[in-house]
Amino acid sequence: MNKRELDTPYVLIDLNKVENNIAMMQTAANEAGVALRPHAKTHKLPELGRMQIEAGAIGLTVAKLGEAEVMASGGIPDILIAYPIVGVQKIERLFALAQKSRITIAVDRFETAEAISNRMREDRTASVGVLVEIDSGFKRVGVRPEDALALAQKIDALPGLTFRGLMTFAGQSYDAVDLDGIRSIANEEGVIAAQTAAWMRSHGLPAEIVSVGSTPTSKFVARVPGISEIRPGTYIFGDLTQVSLGVHELEHCALTVKVTIISRPSPERAVIDAGTKVFTMDGADSPIGTGRGYVARYPGITVSWFTEEHGMLNLPPEAQHLEVGDTLEIVPVHCCAVVNMFDEVAAVRDEEVESIWPVQGRGKVR
Repeated sequence: MNKRELDTPYVLIDLNKVENNIAMMQTAANEAGVALRPHAKTHKLPELGRMQIEAGAIGLTVAKLGEAEVMASGGIPDILIAYPIVGVQKIERLFALAQKSRITIAVDRFETAEAISNRMREDRTASVGVLVEIDSGFKRVGVRPEDALALAQKIDALPGLTFRGLMTFAGQSYDAVDLDGIRSIANEEGVIAAQTAAWMRSHGLPAEIVSVGSTPTSKFVARVPGISEIRPGTYIFGDLTQVSLGVHELEHCALTVKVTIISRPSPERAVIDAGTKVFTMDGADSPIGTGRGYVARYPGITVSWFTEEHGMLNLPPEAQHLEVGDTLEIVPVHCCAVVNMFDEVAAVRDEEVESIWPVQGRGKVR
């Protein structure tokens, strides 16, 4: 089937670009001598997770337990849940998952780890690895670096848990104004993490994992001595946010949304069949001047605003020939949020649809 035959709105995944993006990040990790553990919250697709593993990734990162269950069922053998596991229901699910897969969790509070340990020692058929999450400046979750040793020592003594090291996430890199700013934040992230891990080792703790990085910082922080793995996610597709940060090229963006023009209220305006229920309002407008998206082949079009089901385009003279029924492809501001809006996506190579993939991780927020 040719992609022209797909109804709209529809997410298209360009396989040639995805494979290139996977290979480029894997090469960057290999050259830096660190492991790559991509974040699957971006794609939510076991098919792409397996492609990342086959290219050399050691496992995947996920945000939520539900995503971990999907990826484990899809054949991913080693998973980091980079999110606190809190509550009886989730601990029961974690126990069941740990009986089948190699699972590591992130913890920033002793009571959270203790509750998980209590369940594990009730039935010693499962255990999980633990990373202490530290805050390297983002001010979200994570203990202060100076408090990490005491927490790690207490966790290391808990049955059913295996202390493995630490992780951090420098989300403040998304506020950097240029690549030099990202590089500076990445270096700070790496130094804080590496020094904290070395401090733990000096006190006899086996902190073999020092896990850091996002798509903006990964290629920089990977080269900080003492880092063992990086966790970029968005790199697999790219989007206008990553382009604006200077860490992804527009021509390498692998995810677009195919849409149809449904109204032409005036020569300079068009309306498409996709609004916030497709593109979301997450992320800032594109600094390259195209608004809430970039229209492939029509760089002068501005995706100006959305309502729930409508997207409003401002058309330059060279695009005013477009008519109702014409289709366009739009690179979104934030690809991760878009994937989570769809039940399925089309994997496309050279205009032909190779596969339709159900988004198995969609809505897995528990």
